[in-house]
Amino acid sequence: MRMLGKRKWPSIDLYAPGGRGDIKKPSLADYDRLARTARDQGRAAVGRPGWMAGHRGRIRSLFAVVFGAEGPGVYRCLVTAVLDDGSGGSFTLDVSRGDYDALADVTTDELVEMAHLHLLHMPPIDLDPDQRETWEHTE
Repeated sequence: MRMLGKRKWPSIDLYAPGGRGDIKKPSLADYDRLARTARDQGRAAVGRPGWMAGHRGRIRSLFAVVFGAEGPGVYRCLVTAVLDDGSGGSFTLDVSRGDYDALADVTTDELVEMAHLHLLHMPPIDLDPDQRETWEHTE
């Protein structure tokens, strides 16, 4: 456990053997239940209710990954919503360990989809000055 001030916070080694590097695929119904539970339990990360309501009909996929511990038995998760056009976004949601474990794991095909989305959304790197000069002369 880490110490911050006088409070002990649990820590998680996400990618060590036995760590939480797994990726889950909650359904919309799973998300609704988890967000409602987080809200009802007074958790800090309760998802994005307004955004989800406004985009619900366009959500193609949800992915969740643990990125820290929020308290004993509770994970702070990053949930990524992918819309029908490949856009979307991510937000935090506090989820109990049991609820996280009960979610479906992503499939290999879904991991490939996630990799493609990540690669397609990385910003392009500007040309080096000598490349830019060559590019400008060929136009």
